Amino acid sequence: MNFLSIDTSSTICSITFCNKSKYTYFEKENVREHTKLLGPVCKDILNNKLNTIDFIALSIGPGSYTGLKTSCSFAKGLAFAISKPIIPVCTFDGINYSIKSKGKYYIALYSHRDYAFYQLFKDGNKSGEPKCSKISNMKNSIVFGYGFKEILENNYFEKKPSSKNIGMIAKEKYNNLSKVSLNDIQPIFLSVGEKK
Repeated sequence: MNFLSIDTSSTICSITFCNKSKYTYFEKENVREHTKLLGPVCKDILNNKLNTIDFIALSIGPGSYTGLKTSCSFAKGLAFAISKPIIPVCTFDGINYSIKSKGKYYIALYSHRDYAFYQLFKDGNKSGEPKCSKISNMKNSIVFGYGFKEILENNYFEKKPSSKNIGMIAKEKYNNLSKVSLNDIQPIFLSVGEKK
């Protein structure tokens, strides 16, 4: 199964193309304008094999408003043009895909100032709803995520958002997923203090 997978939920632009179980992967950190990279990088890594993909896997957040809006619009336009489905995947599920920890922990992405997007997990499963709130709410807890090297010193383990993980989850969902209308695919946007 072939797919294009995109994750722009943070300042990392992550794109994966899986063609006959061979992966082509692009990742660039500290990206402020994903719009400048998405089109050219996708064109380059697809290498004239756009029509071979079965679906587009898309990280829908929570995360950066601009990054999520950009990738969602791009993926929808591309999916419409080639008549392929989009499989939306929560950013936190993508990060959690490579975590083997037991017990309670948070998955988080830095937002701004002293705020983060985060969600509590227990034994690998979501507990409660994602939030955008003070980073201090996660202190003294195990945190997996991205953007906290200077902020959270103890119990913090960097796990970057990854389009490859998003693609692998989407691949697992592909056969059991009823077709989702492109109009129904929306990013998960969280405001400070808001729950989704």
